[in-house]
Amino acid sequence: MTEHTLITLTLAILVTSIAAVEIRNLRTTSFAYLLHSIFLFAIVMGYAYVKHNESLYLWAITCFLTKVIIIPYMLFRFVKTVPIMEHKPIIGFVFSVVIVSSLMVIFFTFFRKVIIFLAPTPTAMVEPVRSLLAGAFTIFSLGLYALLTRRDVLKTVIGLALLENGVHLVLLALAPQLKETTMIGILTNVLAVVIILLYLSRDIYRIFGTTDTVQLSELKR
Repeated sequence: MTEHTLITLTLAILVTSIAAVEIRNLRTTSFAYLLHSIFLFAIVMGYAYVKHNESLYLWAITCFLTKVIIIPYMLFRFVKTVPIMEHKPIIGFVFSVVIVSSLMVIFFTFFRKVIIFLAPTPTAMVEPVRSLLAGAFTIFSLGLYALLTRRDVLKTVIGLALLENGVHLVLLALAPQLKETTMIGILTNVLAVVIILLYLSRDIYRIFGTTDTVQLSELKR
């Protein structure tokens, strides 16, 4: 696997991140997140191979189990119990796609240029780490965008997952020497949050008939 392949995988994970946020059909959204997770797994495996870092293989296996298998399974299971189309988001589909696509290009280009200020290390200035870090910060920004503009619970969960995946990629780029137990702990914590959110949201839907976070917040009043 070459450095160019890793850069291509970084771009692919950005595209699938946008798809996971923007697609309105929740089943297709779940497929997009599954592809996103597969690319994430491939990136970790690629860095393990390129950097000759055997500890990253355990990191990759844990990533595969949690992000490629368990979380997508939970998403697909949740989608079966709720309406297939997400609640209308705050920003319309066409306008949102234009905004997100433009911001992703701008953010990725911007972060690649200023990465020396965000991560002032010699490693961060060398490809493919430079592109990976730019992609990581961009994915993190997209997760924030999803949390701010989406009303559906499932999109909220995906937004949180994207936030964590952005952090995950930053750690991969800058601290691949982290102990396996640390990374497994981070991954399992996120997994627990996702499971709890989806489990509670499914019960809330059964009682109140909605997964609209705006309506649910109004129920407290």
